[in-house]
Amino acid sequence: MSRFARYLLAAVATLTLAACASGPKRPDPTPLSPVASILQAKTAWVVHIGPVPSTFATAVVQGGVVVASSDGTVARIDAQSGHEAWRVRIKGGISAATGSDGTFTAVVNRHNQLVSLGPQGQLLWLYQLPTSVITAPLVTGGTVVVQGADQHLWAFNAANGQKLWSTESRAPALLLHQASGLAVQGDSLLVGTAQGRIESVAIATGAQRWAVTLARPRGITEVERVVSITGAPAIGGSMACARAYQSAIGCADLDTGRLLWVDKADGDTGVSQNGSLLVATQGDGVVQAYVAADGGQRWSNSQLKYRDLSAPLLLGMTVAVGDYQGYITFLSAKDGSIIGRVSTDGSAIESPMVAAGKTLVAVTRSGGVYGFVPE
Repeated sequence: MSRFARYLLAAVATLTLAACASGPKRPDPTPLSPVASILQAKTAWVVHIGPVPSTFATAVVQGGVVVASSDGTVARIDAQSGHEAWRVRIKGGISAATGSDGTFTAVVNRHNQLVSLGPQGQLLWLYQLPTSVITAPLVTGGTVVVQGADQHLWAFNAANGQKLWSTESRAPALLLHQASGLAVQGDSLLVGTAQGRIESVAIATGAQRWAVTLARPRGITEVERVVSITGAPAIGGSMACARAYQSAIGCADLDTGRLLWVDKADGDTGVSQNGSLLVATQGDGVVQAYVAADGGQRWSNSQLKYRDLSAPLLLGMTVAVGDYQGYITFLSAKDGSIIGRVSTDGSAIESPMVAAGKTLVAVTRSGGVYGFVPE
């Protein structure tokens, strides 16, 4: 099944998109060519947790990561050693994961219940949500924020489950079965919405501080009008940047929400940026780098076309991208040339990779959690 067909769903029921199956044949993935290993990456550790959907996120916490699988496993892993501080099982499985601030961890189970876990993974409370959830909950400073598929936001005290605030937002007729993403900047929460907007809201109250639109619905059919923000807004320097599904990439000023630039871009994964460079993987597998300040194109690499690339991750002067066969390719952030490659378990890397200290953590669809240390 194509990534496009996997990601689209109706507000109430999943759509069957016959047109996708009857469309033109997708080109074959570009074969991987030998790489001169300018950059070496040592496999520091491997942990197995169970199947991990593309919508799941890896939470970075002090000294490690917290990961989860759809069959209900949640584990905190030390980023240097791979040692598990704790591992628990959520009965009935998980539909959205993972958020953690290092003390509290939150997931959503398959009954649409928000689940809060304590410092040792112990169950603290559950809250029945009135809607399904795709995006991983966010936990910061003892507050859990969750975004429903219907675009509502709720905030809770992570320790006792007290509801702190909620907001409403009108959902479009067709939603992506893909995480929009939440990010924290100071005392603000950055929210990617199905309306093609990045919104900044106060974590304490839920009050909106600003909103910026990257893309507006266009076209005749509801499919053509999908402009959901895909992936968590990427924060770097004084900017927040994001992608609107199959339509645009852009950046806004963090303080005012003023749109700095927007550019047409066809793709469905999140972006990575560091204040000077923004990197994105396009729908055809081209890896594209932009000048973060104004959107000028810095470089592009087409050697990984049609390999169903993951969202990229900027690591200093290196860009890491995963593919459908579980390979991670490293590119130079300076010119986009390929400088190294490592393999995992052969299954796709779809959820975003993260950096925890000096360790690159990648999670495969089959549930392999890999810690790599670039050298």
